[in-house]
Amino acid sequence: MQKTLIALSVFVALSSTSLAAEISKNADVVVVGGGAAGLPAAVQAAEKGAKVILVEKNPYLGGGANAAEGLFGVESKWQRGKSIGLTREECFNYLMEHSHYKADPALTKKFVWGSAENLDWLASHGMKFEPIQMTPYDAPTWHVVGEYKGQEHGAAYIKLLADVAKEKGVEILVGTPAKELLKDGNKVVGVKAKDSKGNDVIIHSKATIISTGGFGNSPEKVQKWLGWNPDVFKASVPLNKTGDGIEMAWRAGSEKTPMTLMLHTGVEGKGISFPGAIYCMSWQPFNLWVNNEGERFTNEANAFSFPNAGNAIASQHGSTAWAIWDNNSIDYVQKEGIDNGIGVIVPVLDKLPKLKEEIKTALAAGNSTFVSANSLEELAHKMGVPAANLEKTVAQYNKLAEDGRDTFLGKSHQYLRPISGTTYYAIKLFPFSYTSLGGIKIDKGFRVLDKNNHPIDGLYAAGVDAGGLYGDTYPVWTSGHAFGWSSYSGRQDRKSTRLNSSHSEIYR
Repeated sequence: MQKTLIALSVFVALSSTSLAAEISKNADVVVVGGGAAGLPAAVQAAEKGAKVILVEKNPYLGGGANAAEGLFGVESKWQRGKSIGLTREECFNYLMEHSHYKADPALTKKFVWGSAENLDWLASHGMKFEPIQMTPYDAPTWHVVGEYKGQEHGAAYIKLLADVAKEKGVEILVGTPAKELLKDGNKVVGVKAKDSKGNDVIIHSKATIISTGGFGNSPEKVQKWLGWNPDVFKASVPLNKTGDGIEMAWRAGSEKTPMTLMLHTGVEGKGISFPGAIYCMSWQPFNLWVNNEGERFTNEANAFSFPNAGNAIASQHGSTAWAIWDNNSIDYVQKEGIDNGIGVIVPVLDKLPKLKEEIKTALAAGNSTFVSANSLEELAHKMGVPAANLEKTVAQYNKLAEDGRDTFLGKSHQYLRPISGTTYYAIKLFPFSYTSLGGIKIDKGFRVLDKNNHPIDGLYAAGVDAGGLYGDTYPVWTSGHAFGWSSYSGRQDRKSTRLNSSHSEIYR
């Protein structure tokens, strides 16, 4: 019996091994990652006559771009149509100053000056745009993507480019994660991937483009690469972005760049969801924000600038804080609508019709992250903050509201409203992230650079995997920057890449 079991085990093992095969493919260009950067890269290469294979580890295309809304652009024809006079020089100078001149000026200038042309290129394929000023504190650079085949915004962008890619003959392999880059000496000559059946897919190529969307969904890498607590610095959406492309480039010899996360205000708990009514309430500038000592620490209108809000929260002890509102705030929202939307998904002036229902459900679930009380002392106890500190903070804040002037932190009078109702609510704020930023060093031709600052032949990077565009935080004033950069960098000049003896170029 034992011999029979052993024989069966050997047979099964051999059979499993024999089922896995090695599939070999050849391409002019292989694109690793089918999102905001990878799809335009594939489309443009195919339009230039290249044979293109795109591999995507998820079983669907788009990644985080499906939840994006608009792309950065300046001096576009859509802005001109609305008499928006913002200039490229203004945006360039802002971005350099915002990064404290840590951003690569050549890359930044190239992107800013090319952003309108990139929108034109997308429009030539049928994409529609509307320029919008996202908040009162941002520039009108946000070009929100219009409807396409029943999809809107980022999902429409992905659907349209996927359709164009297929029409142009791009071979798209979803559920096929890239595992390593193939090298011949110092040259990258392709990618080894693995398909959903366990087969090794070997793709030999003349140019390889990494566009895998960063590492924000990897708690291990958030801890290891940034030194941040992944139990607090969580990704907003489970997109399986785990830094694969960055690691592959590093193993191939790429120089590393500084990295960070695109932070924003996040909340969690049973009955609380993105972008539900309670979530929207946590983004309102009329709230009072306190840290875990029960003390105010920022101008709450920072909620308009989600990276700044995330940074402010992250800087507190424990890297968390609390937003407080009262029943008067609920009455205001349901009469006048919200002051700060969630992009265009939940627009300004939305009255959150399900707010009271969501509050009732979330409180009944017994969340430690969302609490309510009829007194500040009780509220402080449920929050776990010193009651005396909270009572003092609220009294001081209410006096500022009564005077109509925030002499402490400078909040505009229009959002300075007292916390003085009969019922108080508090929700715990976390520095969640939309994506990571940076990792692979590139030059202005988007070629990956090695530790001697020399290009690695055959290897390029685009989107948020590529470093050089940011300092220590995201520049939300130039709304749509990351989405626009991903799209632009995915398809821009790589004139040094020659495909055959006639020196035909795959990029313009």
